This record gives sequence, structure tokens and C-alpha cells, in this order.
Amino acid sequence: MVGIFDNPQLLLFFIFGGVLVAGALGVVFHPNPISSAVLLVLSFFALAGIYAIIGSVFVATMQVLVYAGAIMVLVVFVLMLLSLHDEGIAKLWDHPLKKVLVLSVVVLLAVVLIHSVREGVPNTEASPKGYSDSGSYEYTLSKSEEGKAGVIAEGNTAAVGSSMFLDYLLPFEIVSILLLAAVLGAVILGKKNLGKKTEEGEP
Repeated sequence: MVGIFDNPQLLLFFIFGGVLVAGALGVVFHPNPISSAVLLVLSFFALAGIYAIIGSVFVATMQVLVYAGAIMVLVVFVLMLLSLHDEGIAKLWDHPLKKVLVLSVVVLLAVVLIHSVREGVPNTEASPKGYSDSGSYEYTLSKSEEGKAGVIAEGNTAAVGSSMFLDYLLPFEIVSILLLAAVLGAVILGKKNLGKKTEEGEP
């Protein structure tokens, strides 16, 4: 039996996975929103490391550039705009109904996670997309016909891009709309808070 220290890939997975879990718990339970944002950046970097371990170099790069970079700058900007304080987060536990709601969501997510781990990856018998028989990154755009060669996108970036905009175009656009709605909602809430402070005579 091969030990964990004899397999560097497995060892790195457990290291990054532990950092990811610890950072995620810190995001949820830390009372300071800015500190939670910093821990979220740490979680993004750990997740990028896991993507790199399994060979998804393009996804790992985008995880660092987009989420750990641009998205987190936006999150910190929104936090500063809303002027959140420690006591504002602590008020969440003052109401018993909110406690029950939060704990119910946590229990539901835990049940789903345990069920997913037990069931494993679905459709394991289906051939994975983006891989050739030799194990290289390839995505078939059109099959070969008589006298015509098929079109194949080669490389990790080409395979991910082709699959995203051909197989998963609708989910991609839905996520874009949700992110836009979240940004607009944060700006509207920030303007309301600024209006209240102006009426109360705060600087």
C-alpha cells in the first residue's frame, strides 16, 4: 500500500484541501467582514492549487486572476461601500428564527455533501468530454466525414472554452446575470445607507 508521503499529488491535495476547509470556516465564523474577505482569498488560492493538481491549469489560472483578483477587489469595495461593522454581523444571532434558518441551511448542505460523497461521481461509465483516448486535451467540434477532416480544438484552454460556450452556454449566462444583479443590489443598498447617514447628519 502506497503511503500518503509517497504520493506528492495526494499529499498536496490534502494540504490544499485542509487550507480550503479552514479558510471557508473562517469566512463563515469570523466576525470581521474584511478578515472574512481575506480568508476568502486564501480559500480561492487553495482551490486554485487543487485545480492545478488535477491538471486543470487553465481553470486554476482563471481562479487566481478572476476570483482571487478581480472578484475579491469588487467584494472588498462593496464591503467598504456598505460600511459593515462587527456588531452588524453579530446581530444575526439575536433573533431565534434566524438561528433556526441558518442552522437548517447548514444541516441541509451537510446532508447533501455526505450524500454526494457516498454516491460518488455520476455517469462514471460515460466518456469524459475534453479528453482524447491518449489522455490529451481535445474537444471535437465537428466529426469527420468522407473526404473532410473533423475540426478538433486542442489544448486545455481550447477544450474548456469550447465546452463552456457550446455545452454550458445557458448556465454561463445565468451566472453572469446573477453576478450583475448582486452588484446592482449592493450599489442600491449602499446608496440607501449613505442617504440615511446624510439625513442623520453624519459626516
